[in-house]
Amino acid sequence: MRERREADHDQRASLERRAFLQVTGAACLAAWLGIDLAVEAKVPSPIKAPKATRRGILRLRLKATRLGEMGAFYGRTLGFPIEQKPRRLRVWAGGTELVFEPAAAGEEPIYHIAWAIPENKLAQAKAWMKARTPLLVHPDGRDEFQFRRVDRSAFYFADPAGNVLELIARHSLGDAAGGPFTLSDILYVNHAGLVVDDLPAAIRELETGLGLELRSEPTENFAQLGDEHRHVVLVTRKRLWLPELKVPAGIFDAEITLHGAPPRRLDLEGYPYRVVIEA
Repeated sequence: MRERREADHDQRASLERRAFLQVTGAACLAAWLGIDLAVEAKVPSPIKAPKATRRGILRLRLKATRLGEMGAFYGRTLGFPIEQKPRRLRVWAGGTELVFEPAAAGEEPIYHIAWAIPENKLAQAKAWMKARTPLLVHPDGRDEFQFRRVDRSAFYFADPAGNVLELIARHSLGDAAGGPFTLSDILYVNHAGLVVDDLPAAIRELETGLGLELRSEPTENFAQLGDEHRHVVLVTRKRLWLPELKVPAGIFDAEITLHGAPPRRLDLEGYPYRVVIEA
């Protein structure tokens, strides 16, 4: 009996030591990343989130250079959970998983990715981001943009691979949130860009193959298909990406998985693109 009590005591002590190490280890990692655990612990894991709460773009598979620098940027500078491997970087950015894999030799892919934030937090988000990385500026000096046609406000920044990143506040949704801006206010990827040569043909293919609808009247070099939570942006090759108007849009491998039903998949003819709809 005495031996059993001693064994039970040793087992409890071992469990307590293990719990202590887990807590202190998490605290040390959070301090190194510059994350406030009291706030960021509330961020739901996109892997464990119930499917009913999923929205937006669920997953992006892209090519990239500088994977080590990219991991440091998304994990340490911005504070997103990441998984870094020699030939793959996974980033859980809000409710969206980004998967970056090595670009082909001689290629430097550049994509456009936009995350949704609460509609009342653009100013706070802008200050939060400026404290971590420079914002991109239009030739006229602006670093904040009002898109009155779709009732949105936005600003832009870049990652080490040169991807044009955006945070957008959608004023028509009424999704205001209280409190200061934190990482958990970066909700999910709202849209991502695909570059095409024949815009009308690509529009028809997405409409007929996936049932995506135009969100507004397309221009000669720009179109949006989907809904207010997730959509694909189509632009023509060599169109200059906002806001700097320096980087020409190019065609690079991409897979976009959007939330929706029924499940479908489309490989755009003549392009290295796959668009998936997943519940």
